[in-house]
Formats: sequence, C-alpha cells, structure tokens
Amino acid sequence: MRTGELAARAGVNIQTLRFYEREGLLRAPERTASGYRDYDERDLERVRFIRVCQGLGFTLHEIEQLTHLHRRLRPSGEEEHVQPAAVSGIVELANERLAAINEKIRLLTAMRAELTALLDGLAQQTPLCPASR
Repeated sequence: MRTGELAARAGVNIQTLRFYEREGLLRAPERTASGYRDYDERDLERVRFIRVCQGLGFTLHEIEQLTHLHRRLRPSGEEEHVQPAAVSGIVELANERLAAINEKIRLLTAMRAELTALLDGLAQQTPLCPASR
C-alpha cells in the first residue's frame, strides 16, 4: 500500500510516517518501480502499535526499545541471540508500564461505577431525565 493509504488506515498523517521512519520506529519500505513507498500490513500494525503505546504514555525512545526487542525476538527466518543485559532494562520498563496501565484500568472502572450510580440515582429522582430514556 502507498503512503497515503497507510496514513489513512493508521489514522496518522504522512509526515508522521516519515518521522517514524527517520526515528527507526518504522522500517524503510520497499519502493515500487516508479519510486513510491510500498508498505504492507505489518507496517500498518506497527504504526497502530506505536500510536497505542504513545496513548499509554510511552516515549518514542521507549517504543523504539520495545520494537527493537520485538524484532530481535521474532526475526524473519533465523534466530538471533538476545543478550540478557539488553533485555533486563526493557523488561523492567514494560513491567512499570503494565502496572501503570493496570492502575488506569482500576481508576477507570471505579469512575465508571460512580458515574453509573450517579445516573441511576438521577433517573430515579427525575423521570424526565434524558439519561432514563
């Protein structure tokens, strides 16, 4: 798929894709005979992954570390040895982020329960309330 299609499907602009390429977050794609960048579904998934990570508070440097480790753990074809020392910092980072995500889920679940109770209480007190329809 061409750059515009990838950008549209991933919900980013073309400059963002080029930035991800420059930063090493997204591989430099193959080129068509006429020189257009030619992305595939893996690239789409990678851009979506980057966006989710950003939404969860990961920095671009942290995302680069995670994607680099992911590439090393799942190489195309032959296995690549991963140094335990190189992994330990990334594992610690991932565990910290996982704990933060779990805390956000806990807080959001509590907020949902409070809002639901509030709306239920309002619906019982005011039968013409739009929330009760």
